[in-house]
Amino acid sequence: MQKLKNAGRLVAFLLLLYSFLRILFYLSFFKTEKLAVTDILSVFYWGVRMDLAAIFYSNAVFFIFYFFLQQLFSKRWQKRAGMVLFLLCNLPMIAVNIIDLAYFKFNLRRSTIDLFAVMSGSMHALGTFWKAWWYLFLLFSLLCVFCVWYFERTHRTTTAPHSSYLRSSFFPGLIFIFATGILARGFSSRPLMPATPLLYLPAGYQPLVTNSTITVLYSILTRQTTLKEKNYFSASPPGIPFTAVQQLHSSDSFNKKNVVVFVLESFAREYMEKQDSLHAYTPFLDSLLGESIVCSNAYANGLESNKGIVAILAGIPPFFDEPFYYSRYASNSFRGIGNLLKEKGYSSQFFMGAPYDHFGFAKFSAMLGIEKYYSMDDYGNKKHFDGNWGIFDHYFLPYAASEIRKNKTPFLSILFSISTHFPYTLPDTLKAKFSIPGQAVEENSMSYLDYSLRLFFNAIKHESWYQNTIFVFTADHNIFWHDNERLVRYKAFRIPIFIHLPGARQATNIRHTVQQLDIIPSIFDLLHYDKPFMSFGKSVFDTISPHSAIVRLGDLYEAIDSPYIFGYNEPQEKAAYLYDLTKDPHLQQNLLGRGAWADSVARRSETQVKAILEYFNYSMIRNKLYVK
Repeated sequence: MQKLKNAGRLVAFLLLLYSFLRILFYLSFFKTEKLAVTDILSVFYWGVRMDLAAIFYSNAVFFIFYFFLQQLFSKRWQKRAGMVLFLLCNLPMIAVNIIDLAYFKFNLRRSTIDLFAVMSGSMHALGTFWKAWWYLFLLFSLLCVFCVWYFERTHRTTTAPHSSYLRSSFFPGLIFIFATGILARGFSSRPLMPATPLLYLPAGYQPLVTNSTITVLYSILTRQTTLKEKNYFSASPPGIPFTAVQQLHSSDSFNKKNVVVFVLESFAREYMEKQDSLHAYTPFLDSLLGESIVCSNAYANGLESNKGIVAILAGIPPFFDEPFYYSRYASNSFRGIGNLLKEKGYSSQFFMGAPYDHFGFAKFSAMLGIEKYYSMDDYGNKKHFDGNWGIFDHYFLPYAASEIRKNKTPFLSILFSISTHFPYTLPDTLKAKFSIPGQAVEENSMSYLDYSLRLFFNAIKHESWYQNTIFVFTADHNIFWHDNERLVRYKAFRIPIFIHLPGARQATNIRHTVQQLDIIPSIFDLLHYDKPFMSFGKSVFDTISPHSAIVRLGDLYEAIDSPYIFGYNEPQEKAAYLYDLTKDPHLQQNLLGRGAWADSVARRSETQVKAILEYFNYSMIRNKLYVK
């Protein structure tokens, strides 16, 4: 069992080393933070958890060699090979953590794989780095010596005379790797990852809790999207004909209305249009539409929930293959809607009847600065579980209403429905009510959600704050993928977006193109928000700027306005198509090269797409989304 003890000592040594580096990180960047005792304990606890995960993953090859392969070498080479492999597994990771003691203040995030790209282009400045941070080079050298010394001290003869391979190495190895692997992964349904601490600590503490080893390994293992800076216009924002920095109103004009945002799962616009064959029976939503600001030409920016939520609540285009909050740029600094409204005295909550952190939404809520996250775990009654996704909406939405009624005003509440999702399960007690003749199961689930929303509004409509509340309705994405329409892909992005202001007596129709990215600026416009903020969208009430929606379809980026849809092939850096949606709704006639007017429209659209792409890539790579 000597090998088991030695491996345990090495892990303990590395945990102490990582804790030492975290203390240095704290002294470098967080010493002005006044952490409460509970925060310090949480940071320490989650720091050790993240460090153990980093140590296990970075040393997996070493542990396999140490327990299962070392005896294949001669006595002379067992120790030497073990030491070389131990140093190769750990010294690069230690170096990355030390680099972040200097580099963090430039990008405000723990390093990822893109650090190596930065280093490859910066070797010519090694002398400058030495002059500025000679003490970090010295620290790394001392830790290298310390690692060699401790390995020498620990790696003694590990097998007793005549002891068997199974007893001395194989079974201890299985025990060690299994036990440490479980601890490294964690005991929840999802393994530990760099964003996990966001579930338990304020988002600002994430860089302190995690370590650079796990952020680098995670960025490598998940094969995350790596952006490249574009140079269509200029290498800096002043030369790019687009900016995400906005300020809509002057100071001293803020209007403290409450804000409630409904994100309706898979709710296609067709289900709400009475003239459409897919229109569902939704009498309550119809009544709201008759007294709301209706965006009749609205589009989602993505096709998945974890893409739509980023566009809706962060104002960031979902251009990555993975969700933004799981991307290598997730640790970039930005001020979310929760942070911005908290400065105005708002409390904030996110409600979703699914299990906690479904789709990573709890992590994302923390990034946005939303204070409380309510899930089916908070609801507590498993008898109301739909067997698939979470608590039936007609139970959970009234529960959310009861929690919202406890708030002091002003407040921000996000409610994400779940029942309008395959397999569109209806509660047994309401199946007869919502098995509506002539409607498919999807449409029946929309009718059921309509009923659930009515219950929510019935629970709050007599509250004193009701008339002073902005209600925003949108879908996370569309499910309109009928066989005969698949080639007309823009229809897959069409969604309902409307804003209900209690007291309105008639509908207002906004006909220009609207996208999910426009929701945050529109809310801030109605609030007369008087500070700068970041969003890639525009207020729907802006009557001066051109309006369009931009979506990504693999290597293609589409810009949709009225009445054109333009496709841009990003890898080939050229226009792909231009269609007139009014005259050619089935997209049969590509207008590129069909005349000077068509070329003019294409050039305008191409300029718009390129400007957004260049600004997006520049902002993500250089961490320039923070606006204050």
